[in-house]
Amino acid sequence: MDDKLYQAFIAEIKKLFSKNSVMVDTLADILRIERGAVYRRLRQDVPFTFNEIAVIARHLNISIDSMIGLENNKNVLFQLQFMDFKSPQETDYHLFNIYIKFLQTLNKEDNSERVSIFNVLPHDLFYGFDYLLRFYLFVWNYHSLKDKSINFHHALIPPEMSRLFNEYMMEMKNFNKTYFVFDNGLFRFFVDRVHYFNSIRMVEKEDVSKIKEDLLSLLDYMEKMAITGQFKETGNAVNIYISDIDITTGYTYFEAPTVHISMIKVFIMSYITSYDRNTFEKTKSWINALIKISTLITLTNEKQRVLFFENQRKIINEL
Repeated sequence: MDDKLYQAFIAEIKKLFSKNSVMVDTLADILRIERGAVYRRLRQDVPFTFNEIAVIARHLNISIDSMIGLENNKNVLFQLQFMDFKSPQETDYHLFNIYIKFLQTLNKEDNSERVSIFNVLPHDLFYGFDYLLRFYLFVWNYHSLKDKSINFHHALIPPEMSRLFNEYMMEMKNFNKTYFVFDNGLFRFFVDRVHYFNSIRMVEKEDVSKIKEDLLSLLDYMEKMAITGQFKETGNAVNIYISDIDITTGYTYFEAPTVHISMIKVFIMSYITSYDRNTFEKTKSWINALIKISTLITLTNEKQRVLFFENQRKIINEL
């Protein structure tokens, strides 16, 4: 890589971070080298190797094509990090740790904001509801490793993965402001799948009861959240909207003074992610258009709020 391209690559890295110390820590984690070695590379005392550039570009979603002029302006690079939740390897834990550190960095910025649209229960609300998280991971395992799928009762989360999930779920409540737009049948997806896997004897009756208990507890938690307008764990502001039309796909964007990220939910537990500013603006515009045809039930519209949560209880009580 010639000097101009090398400088362009370093400039692309620096765009993603508001603080040099955070950038250095992140690169050290990605490359698994000492901070001093990162500083030497940034000063060009020692150049990044081709392999290191490829690893950084993959983790930070930096488009090498766009840097060298090969990328069409209408093409957008999306990134999918596909983790193994059933039998995680060191690389899976490493990837999860990097993402959590990224969220921590993002939430240290002023006016950090997260806006999400969901037609299914968001797993980042599952803190303290172990049966719900286990069920999502069980369904993920069934689809990903169908030939090796096991009964839900024996589908346990490795302790380190459980710890990381709890840290991740808590960090998702640390945004200064959070906005949720929910489908009217939010709990339907989850309940229908519990029914199905119970019918094929992969989820036992006693486990269905435990899942139902957690669903009702989560619903109580969400209702309290809608009444108070904040996460009880962090006190940060949260607003809940109910869409007046069906939601077909989950979208999320993260925004802070130096960060603009858009995401589309795929494969139950994963997202495809873009750091492209134009894609972010289009995603934000799409979400804002849906908010306009949705009803705010946080701190207002008590009748609609009561009706929504009563409807979700009816869905859960089908179990």
